[in-house]
Amino acid sequence: MQGLNSQQTGDSTPESLGGQSNFELRGFPGRIHSSRAVGETLNSGQDASGNDEYSNGSHIDVKYESDMQKLRRDSSDAMLEVPHLNTARSATTSKADMISASLERQSEDVSVSAYRSMSAPRTEKFAKLLDEKIVDIEQLRELSWSGIPPEFRPVCWRLLLGYVPPNRDLREQVLIRKRKEYKNFVPDYYDSIAAISNISDVSGISQASDEENAFRQVVVDVPRTAPNVPFFHQSRIQKSLERILLIWGIRHPASGYVQGINDLATPFLAIFTSERHCSSSIDNVNINVLSDDEILDIEADSYWCLCKLLDGIQDHYTYAQPGIQRTLFHVEELVSRVEGSIAKHFSLEGVHYMQFAFRWVNCLLLRELPFNLGIRIWDTYLSEGPALKDFLIYVLSSFLLSWAPELGEKDFQGIIMFLQHCPTEGWTEREIELVLSRAFMWRVSFKDALSHFS
Repeated sequence: MQGLNSQQTGDSTPESLGGQSNFELRGFPGRIHSSRAVGETLNSGQDASGNDEYSNGSHIDVKYESDMQKLRRDSSDAMLEVPHLNTARSATTSKADMISASLERQSEDVSVSAYRSMSAPRTEKFAKLLDEKIVDIEQLRELSWSGIPPEFRPVCWRLLLGYVPPNRDLREQVLIRKRKEYKNFVPDYYDSIAAISNISDVSGISQASDEENAFRQVVVDVPRTAPNVPFFHQSRIQKSLERILLIWGIRHPASGYVQGINDLATPFLAIFTSERHCSSSIDNVNINVLSDDEILDIEADSYWCLCKLLDGIQDHYTYAQPGIQRTLFHVEELVSRVEGSIAKHFSLEGVHYMQFAFRWVNCLLLRELPFNLGIRIWDTYLSEGPALKDFLIYVLSSFLLSWAPELGEKDFQGIIMFLQHCPTEGWTEREIELVLSRAFMWRVSFKDALSHFS
């Protein structure tokens, strides 16, 4: 078996952290405690009974191309188009005003179906772009920002994350090589640790390695992942998720497996499984018709895409989770700028953002949205590329302020209870488009006001 305590592997670049650590986030009830060595889990998600423990209580380099479409309705499909930001350009107040007015109009008179990302004209654009021998990735980012038709989502996600090359002729050989590499990881990492952990459990050995502890945490977390999505409660999918999470944790000792990463793997498993099943929805997937080799191919693609995603946000999961703390600090700053009355109300009520929004960052809003809408918002996340880490600040702020009127009338307990269980069950893609549009508007508006993130 390969060395389990080696330094950071080639899956990602952040440096490994060593030694024992003790950490406590203060200022809100029942918070995160960690006393662990590198590779151990940070128990920040749910308690042993399966209850959701979350419930207890810079410079942003924005580029803008003025001759591209702004927030406007496509003449053929009434889609809300938001451009990817390419060419350096100053953002002005008038642009923000135009966008704001557009949002108000669309919130009043655009039907739900008008916001769906699968209209015929958009599908034709994707088909034409992906048919090129060498795909223009920047053009793909721009087009994907407003949503990807389901039939093109698997290949688009692979391209946007850099898992496969833009050159169509090279993709298949890259997939073959990376899938083979992942299949070799399974006996070297997962099978070996699972066997050792089972022996320790039977023999009653109390001293367990970091990898064994990680395995046990993964086994606890997997059954309660995406509790409202039956797809993830099939035994073969749960075993795939176990392998992905344990292998990732062992090969990334700077953080090891941390609760929340299990949620981040679910969109990839869902999308790549539906691709194999030739279905646009996992609701129609019968996992039993897939062979073991096909399941391992799905796992491999999910694993490598998870690696690519986490490369850009791994400090969300390293010791003390500084990326999450920094993100919420900036969200608080931004809210104070765009909705000062809510910021003042939160301050008077003693509301701290860690009390309700830790999970939002940890899981990239996946637990706050219906699963299909989580998939949609990931189209935009992946289109942002390296800018996702900063854009997330604007998305979270926009999501929070979707309920500004209600929040302004609630006391401390009402605010916390509301934001820990956001009422998104009735949301459609229309609400997601509005959240993303506000986020885009604020990023444009604050481009030259860098002091708000100082």
